[in-house]
Amino acid sequence: MIHNIRTVSNYIEEIEQLINNKNHNYYFRGQDDAFSNTLPSIFRSRKLLDNEDNMFNDFLMTDPQLFEKCRTNFERMALMEHYHLPTRLLDVTTNPLIALFFAVKGGQGNGEVYIYKDQPNRNKLAQMLDQRGWHYLIAEYESKSRLTSHSYFKKNAFSNEMQLESSLARQSMADKSAFFQTIKNFYKADNDYIAQEHKLWSHSYASYFDDQDPSYFADFKHDLQTLPFLRLFEEAKRDIPSFANKLNPLELIVPKIVTIKRMSRRMENQQGLFLFVPFIGEEYDQSVEIDYAEVERRAQLAIDILSLYNPDNPDEKEKYIIPAKYKRPILDELAKLGIDYSFIYPEDHAKKAEMIREKYLGL
Repeated sequence: MIHNIRTVSNYIEEIEQLINNKNHNYYFRGQDDAFSNTLPSIFRSRKLLDNEDNMFNDFLMTDPQLFEKCRTNFERMALMEHYHLPTRLLDVTTNPLIALFFAVKGGQGNGEVYIYKDQPNRNKLAQMLDQRGWHYLIAEYESKSRLTSHSYFKKNAFSNEMQLESSLARQSMADKSAFFQTIKNFYKADNDYIAQEHKLWSHSYASYFDDQDPSYFADFKHDLQTLPFLRLFEEAKRDIPSFANKLNPLELIVPKIVTIKRMSRRMENQQGLFLFVPFIGEEYDQSVEIDYAEVERRAQLAIDILSLYNPDNPDEKEKYIIPAKYKRPILDELAKLGIDYSFIYPEDHAKKAEMIREKYLGL
């Protein structure tokens, strides 16, 4: 449902009506123009996506002192996003007023605010799986038996899952290609396993890696010993020496809300965290013909699994539109509430100087 916003109080009233469901945690993202998607910056160019590993590693080598306090690859990726290197992270916040600020701070067109949650939209998840040919895989995500104390869709920066996936971003194109061909075989096997055996792989996850007997998924256990997997595990172990040589493929294809320690006043003030956009897989597979527009579409569909939709219209996102003519008045209202550039960007001294200049130019 589209909500047109003219004032801060109008916005707060609309938000309060919408998020009265206490069973979910809500996260907000403001965009200062009406873009055609909500994709993170790594998806803005095929060249950027193809060089995700090179950009990651180049930044580390160019400015190693910047990352001295980072303990994991996910923290490094988050800091890179903080300094505007293209990543697969989407900035979100727990504070709807911060999102509103980002929606009105600039841009020529209308501002927009989107809402996410850390529980999946079942229809969108099923749609994604169906389009990949894994119709029965939805049962794995509906199972009451969880593999860890965390949800598939909400993680913290120090979890093994996020260390694995952020380490995957550092792998070469060749290793990613081999890795995802193997992972795709697992999804097909699990899909067939559910259809034929009416059982779930996740129910035996705890014993699967230790069980010496042949099983329906014996090929996958063997694949874990191949070079692309061993290189990935080695990368993960650089930060977490106790990291075991195992992974849960069901984690890899879904988006996640990731909480992280606040590494700067800016991150603290913005009450920020991230939506991690999963790897699509086919974008690295040389044997599959897929144009880049399809890669973008699949990435957007993955994000939409956590988007908040209108309960009366399952295909319509809840979206707040701020018409361009109301952006400046709302920005002024937010400033009176203490949410201005100096609060959002506390370390940006040039911006503070610009604000003082504009103050006196406006007299």
